[in-house]
Amino acid sequence: MSRLSGRVVATTRDGAPDDPLTEKLRAEGAKVLVWPTLSFEAPHDSEPIERARRNVRAGAYDWVVVTSARAVEPLGRGDDVPEGVGVAAVGAATASVLRGWGWRVDVTGTSDARALIEAVSDEAVLDGARVLFPAGSLAGDTIEEEMTSLGACVDRVEAYRTVARPPERRSVRADLGRGVDAVAFASPSAVRALVATLSPEWPGALGRAGVAAIGPSTTRTLTDSGVDEGRIATAVPPGLDGLVDACVSCIEQGKGAVS
Repeated sequence: MSRLSGRVVATTRDGAPDDPLTEKLRAEGAKVLVWPTLSFEAPHDSEPIERARRNVRAGAYDWVVVTSARAVEPLGRGDDVPEGVGVAAVGAATASVLRGWGWRVDVTGTSDARALIEAVSDEAVLDGARVLFPAGSLAGDTIEEEMTSLGACVDRVEAYRTVARPPERRSVRADLGRGVDAVAFASPSAVRALVATLSPEWPGALGRAGVAAIGPSTTRTLTDSGVDEGRIATAVPPGLDGLVDACVSCIEQGKGAVS
């Protein structure tokens, strides 16, 4: 029997029909409810990312640090990136997408942005390094703040815009009323969007649903929003496969709210 057979799991990504998280959950036997919380759009001004793309190929950077798979396509193919440019990815899923676009990945972090910085600093001296950080519009400041503190010159460039689109309140409340075993959060932005939908009843409106987070930064956003840390199962390692495992874990361990 599949691990999620007969279970109901709600996802909070962009609602794409071919969403790999939905496919992975269904492969485990889950009934999947889709609560789209986000959409992803091109930057209002495309010149900065286009200029960064040219500069990478001209060898203007020592490192390219990628913390989201969605930033890869705006960077284009990496086949012609000079050998001397190091490439770092925040996790295995992002590294896989980079390789699919022809990029050589030199360092893969095991969890969040801080772990990635530690992994890069173990491989190279960052003092004086020129770093390109192609980021989503809502990405945190950890990469540029901590790499700058190590002496790097970080060029943060918007690769895409993350637009919060809180799902329709009535639909979400109806789903919760019928019974949801786990809610899977794949980003801090998704947490904030669902909080906006369910406030002022958040997090109580989640009822007995377990809570699964794709990584430490998403877990921190959940706890900051009022969700008890003991209720959250965090993906290990961060990524979609780990998030599916976290859904299984939070259900098996009874991490839903206490009634």
